[in-house]
Amino acid sequence: MHYILTLSPFRKLLLFIGLVFIFALITAMAGLLIGKVWLNVSLQTLSQMIISPVTPEEISFLRFYQFLSQIGVFFLPVFALIFFTTKNISGYLSMNARPGSVAIFITIILVYGSLPFNGFLTSINENMQLPAAFSGIEQWMKDKETQANGLVEIILSTNSVNVLMINLVVVALMPALGEELFFRGVLLKLFRQITHNIHWAVVISAFIFSFFHLQFYGFLPRFMMGLMLGYLFVITQNLWIPILFHFVNNASSVILFYLHYNGYIQLSMDKFGTTQNMVYIIGSLLMMIWLMVMLYQRLGTDRIIKKI
Repeated sequence: MHYILTLSPFRKLLLFIGLVFIFALITAMAGLLIGKVWLNVSLQTLSQMIISPVTPEEISFLRFYQFLSQIGVFFLPVFALIFFTTKNISGYLSMNARPGSVAIFITIILVYGSLPFNGFLTSINENMQLPAAFSGIEQWMKDKETQANGLVEIILSTNSVNVLMINLVVVALMPALGEELFFRGVLLKLFRQITHNIHWAVVISAFIFSFFHLQFYGFLPRFMMGLMLGYLFVITQNLWIPILFHFVNNASSVILFYLHYNGYIQLSMDKFGTTQNMVYIIGSLLMMIWLMVMLYQRLGTDRIIKKI
């Protein structure tokens, strides 16, 4: 245990990667064994059901499998690493203080204020074309995008309020907590210690955050989101703030999809907040920068970066 406590940041990173693989494998196997009993099918059949569920029971299991996978990939490795390397869990994760009302207000405004610019980045990403020599890679990327979007729609498609609540937990709350613990709570800190540069740490963790989702036609807006989440964490030194941003962003999408799917509104989830008007797009970018600067100035510049 003493040896682990004295590991260098790079070796802690390697340890963390190993823990991710171990816990991801354990929870994946546990999920498959539970699914085998739950649905009374073979593992081979179950693997196909996870990719393309059809019946309500199969979709319910997919939600459970997603929930279990997030615990294995994001939660367990984080807490295992912290258990082995520090005695102050809440302090290490910067979760031991309540965020201020100003930070909360600015964060919520940022979620919706960033939508026009992120929508612009999405349109750039969707029109991306690789050279002919990489046509095979491009087709694979498109297939992964179609598969991911299809699974999201399957999970979110419901007319039940109870299932909507479950979706808010699985699609909004769990990713907001787990991914922020993983990418900002651990990775950003480790890359800060490795590179000795907070900006490189934010950029690298944002890049990995976006790449990790394997949705390449949404890479740019997700990378931008990762940058905002990273700097929100750096500025506030409070992990609850990027968690709040992440949750409000995801929960808004879940609720909008539910309302559109059931005919309550005409606006679809992917069109919410988007525009072709460059004035609004540039205004969105400028507002994002202004809000981040205002938050930085509000909290003071003397203590920023010292603890991260």
